[in-house]
Amino acid sequence: MGSSICSTLVELGELGRLSKSMKKLSKELKGTDKHKNEQYRAKLATSNERTLALIKAAMDVVVVVGLLQLAPKKITPRVTGAFGFTTSLISCYQVHS
Repeated sequence: MGSSICSTLVELGELGRLSKSMKKLSKELKGTDKHKNEQYRAKLATSNERTLALIKAAMDVVVVVGLLQLAPKKITPRVTGAFGFTTSLISCYQVHS
């Protein structure tokens, strides 16, 4: 559980840092098509990867809460299974790409 929470916090921090960097680059590229800039596209791709990792980490927290039965009325075994299946699909996608 601690690992999932820490991963969520790390991804939030990295997305915040990356967002600031992208805004700065966007200001520098004002007047041009920023999507044609290689550096901007690389940062956008990194941002997409980090966002997916954040979603997976947050869903992992829900799975852990379900498995530990910390909120048994709100997070049922069915919800835990659905979130677990989804995080497994995300992990497969991340390994493949």
